[in-house]
Amino acid sequence: MTESLRLLSIGAHPADIFDQSGGTMAHHVSRGDDVRCVVLTHGARVHDAVISDEMFHQEEVPDGDELLKLMQERSDVKAAEVRAACAILGVEEIYFFGADDSVLLVKDETVRRLARLLREVRPDIVLTHFPKEGDGLTNAHATAGQIVMHAIGLANSVDPGDRNPPHRVAQVFYFGGGGAGIPRQVWDSEGGYYNDVFIDITDVVEKKLAALDCLVSQGYGGAYARKRIETSDGAFGSAGRCAYAEGFISLHAETHSFLPLTEHALRVARSSDHENISRSSYRIPVD
Repeated sequence: MTESLRLLSIGAHPADIFDQSGGTMAHHVSRGDDVRCVVLTHGARVHDAVISDEMFHQEEVPDGDELLKLMQERSDVKAAEVRAACAILGVEEIYFFGADDSVLLVKDETVRRLARLLREVRPDIVLTHFPKEGDGLTNAHATAGQIVMHAIGLANSVDPGDRNPPHRVAQVFYFGGGGAGIPRQVWDSEGGYYNDVFIDITDVVEKKLAALDCLVSQGYGGAYARKRIETSDGAFGSAGRCAYAEGFISLHAETHSFLPLTEHALRVARSSDHENISRSSYRIPVD
């Protein structure tokens, strides 16, 4: 595509949009595309340094009102980290839905709110979680993907109270399944789906790392961010025959006027084994 596109990356939790699509977002920002993000939950319970770490080791937690106040404070901290991480990638528009991340469910109000946003923003491409991730039922990521799909369907039509006209998303790319994952539960045996799109993010991997480093309250900054990129994005890169990549599962088969062949595929085919190995062996420099 030569014309500018509108992308909307939708994550269940504050960190999801970065560890799943941070490099891809950075690429599209540099291309001049309109890139925006949605965070569905406040994420205060997920990997938080206070709520899920310090509280885990206490004999009792604060009472209801005090705990709610603390969770609000922690969700504000996470929102600030998301804004800082997005600024590094060049993403300026972020929408926080603030849903409770205790039990994320497909609710009418959330679907309608997201559908209204889709009609307003009018993205060409949506990036989000695979609706069958894990068991597809109790996994918050899967639920987020299901919320998104319901909202995309509703955005195709009118809804009383919303003056924006219907909007149809051209393509959905689900966050790829298990960059470094090893099947370890019964749900891993399901499905014939696979990562069919890889985005080479080697040139922006350090920018993605800097974004993950902002997520201090999540525990992602520092060593974990480096470990995650090396294992997950490194595994995606091995599958995509480059150093680092992000994997996606596309919703729709694409129609072309000619048989599609990327410059990357040609470069790999026209290189020797040692040249390909050398190209794929790049690692993030150690500070």
